[in-house]
Amino acid sequence: MAYEQNAPFRFMSFKEWVPDGIRFWIYMLFLACFQFSNGMYFTAMSQMEGSLAITPNDVKMMSHAMLIGLTMYFPVAFRLKFRFTNRTCLITAALVLIGCNLIVPYVHSTPLLVLLCFIAGFARLFGTFECFSSVLPKVAPTYNYAVFLSLVFFVVLGVIHLFDIASTYIIYFYNWRYVHLLAIGLLLLVILCAYMLMRPFRPMPKMPLYGVDWLGMVLCSTFILSLIFVVQYGNQLNWLDSAYIRVALGSATLALAFSVWRMFNVRHPFLEVDAFKTKNLLNLLVIFLLMGILLTTKTVLQNTFTGAILHFDALNTVSLKWFEFIGMALGAIFSWFAISRLKWHKKLVTFIGMSFIVYYTVMMYFLMSPATNIEKLYLPLVCCGFGQVVIFITLTVYAQATARFRNYFQVICILGFIRTGIASPIGDAIYSRAMSGVLSKNLALLGENAAQSNLPMVNTLQELFGYSVILGAITLIAIAASRFKKHIGMPIPTFVRMYRVVMRR
Repeated sequence: MAYEQNAPFRFMSFKEWVPDGIRFWIYMLFLACFQFSNGMYFTAMSQMEGSLAITPNDVKMMSHAMLIGLTMYFPVAFRLKFRFTNRTCLITAALVLIGCNLIVPYVHSTPLLVLLCFIAGFARLFGTFECFSSVLPKVAPTYNYAVFLSLVFFVVLGVIHLFDIASTYIIYFYNWRYVHLLAIGLLLLVILCAYMLMRPFRPMPKMPLYGVDWLGMVLCSTFILSLIFVVQYGNQLNWLDSAYIRVALGSATLALAFSVWRMFNVRHPFLEVDAFKTKNLLNLLVIFLLMGILLTTKTVLQNTFTGAILHFDALNTVSLKWFEFIGMALGAIFSWFAISRLKWHKKLVTFIGMSFIVYYTVMMYFLMSPATNIEKLYLPLVCCGFGQVVIFITLTVYAQATARFRNYFQVICILGFIRTGIASPIGDAIYSRAMSGVLSKNLALLGENAAQSNLPMVNTLQELFGYSVILGAITLIAIAASRFKKHIGMPIPTFVRMYRVVMRR
């Protein structure tokens, strides 16, 4: 047994003639390709609106559907991994994403586009999880999740920013549909490499899919997507005056009721009751909600500032993502060092991460001027990227340490309802509504002549950033006053220990 634990790690899913030194990097290539592949690309929003006759809210709804599809994969992650071979998982995920990228540019039905984006999100994490779960023993031989999750969130969030940069250049010089062609080409590369270099390999005995609560997944998806629809379209459709909003609220209520009933009456529900009993879960949900609302200042207020006031073109705007990427890299390194090496309390690291997001809003408050040049935005964006990654890593590590392994991925799914689900639409709705009201007030106070100088808009953005600073200060006080309960320490389950031994043979 001692020999097996000290033996060098080998990726057994590859054919014997593939050199050991490149196997890890092949997985990293696969990861990059999957992160480059969505059903819909937010950087092509304005072009898609004209080509497919859809509204900005439609595009945002599709983006949220993709993230919810990604979130819904977590509770069934290991069931799918141990049912299919490594190569089958990668090829299947790539084929589904290719199908979505082929269909989406030519569909004009918004509900169908939302469904396709949901499927694409599920397939994207299907392939991503297969890669990450395979490299886990290599990246963190002692199963230190602080090290592993630092890599995970840097790759997931960082590569997305790099792809946004690449896709913006493609859209600027060519056509938005070429982005889908790029994704298809990368996914074909994944299929070719997986078929040529890998062999059918399953680290554990074949596990049937019998007992997976697929209906529970549908109900949970319906519930959260209905809520997102209400928040995203509420202002456009005049809230409860619209029959669509009322139907969405009714659907959400029924889906929630049936989900709760199944939780108590089905032997293996999609989300178990014990998952909701995880220590400090409510605190984590609130922190993620407040972080999501604060981060929408970047997508709503900052984009309005750079577009309407500074008049940046697409290339100048996307160049700012390089500094978010740098901040994310620094945040991942800091999280790894603070949690894994220095053993800092996760409450302290969370406070530091949120402080950097609040510092971003403070700096943006003082930068609201038509005379601001692009260089002054670099430091705020580095701070924003840094804080976002630190909070994602720290709170996910804390959830891993407090939840039982049986419920860990269910807890991640629950956190995803807020983290990648409802938080962003809520923030978008709040700031969009507030911007409209505050701008009307400023126009009335300053008069029509001042509107020619963009002064009302500048004052509106500065006022809303000021409110964001206050919200951020309240969030920091709440974190400082909250109690991060002592974790129980999630033991490595038997099948993971077996998996580690198998992979070292």
